[in-house]
Amino acid sequence: MPANIPPPTQVLTSVFLAWAAGTIVLTAFSKFWSEIEAGHFKVMWLVSAGVSFAAGFGYRPEWAVGTFCLITYLAVYGEADKLMGGITAIGAVIALGAGTNLRPEAFAVALLLGAVTNAMLLGHWHLNQPRLPTKYIARIVYVQWAGIAAYLVITATLLRHATGVGSLGAVTGLAFAAFCLILTGMVQHLVRTRSIMSATGILYLEILMCLVAAFTGTLAALAAP
Repeated sequence: MPANIPPPTQVLTSVFLAWAAGTIVLTAFSKFWSEIEAGHFKVMWLVSAGVSFAAGFGYRPEWAVGTFCLITYLAVYGEADKLMGGITAIGAVIALGAGTNLRPEAFAVALLLGAVTNAMLLGHWHLNQPRLPTKYIARIVYVQWAGIAAYLVITATLLRHATGVGSLGAVTGLAFAAFCLILTGMVQHLVRTRSIMSATGILYLEILMCLVAAFTGTLAALAAP
């Protein structure tokens, strides 16, 4: 394999590390929004554990983060998950930094994937808690805007010196991120009008778009000279 093309396992590991960290941090933070019922957080910690264990196949220390996610899951109804969630979030960020050598695009991907995952699952939770105010999902959508903006800036910077597969990855990542901008605008409008079911449907599509953007942007970063 040419030196400038990173192995797919390395790219996937980086993406899953970022995905886990972003999802965990936003889940831990949103626990302090007291109106969201505990059932939502059980779903979030199980999803976080699954993504963390997937990342662990490429970066073994991440399995410890996945284990902490499961411990936090068990602590949800005892309210100890606020403390455990904070500890797990710190561990996830440390694992992300160590596993990706503090590459800036990894943190942008964490923000991007963490926000879209939390928004999508919180939108789904509105079906179980229909009287939940929309301000919480709206806050996550604002984080999503920030994640897309950070990703676009960093990936555009990579494109300046990219060649070959790195250039292809950067251009593809930018194209999918631009599409995510359109979808996020639609989601924000639907959340504002309290059309949460429709917003959740679009978020299902957007999470796929964000994953493609994350993979291709990470490919471009790892292929950079």
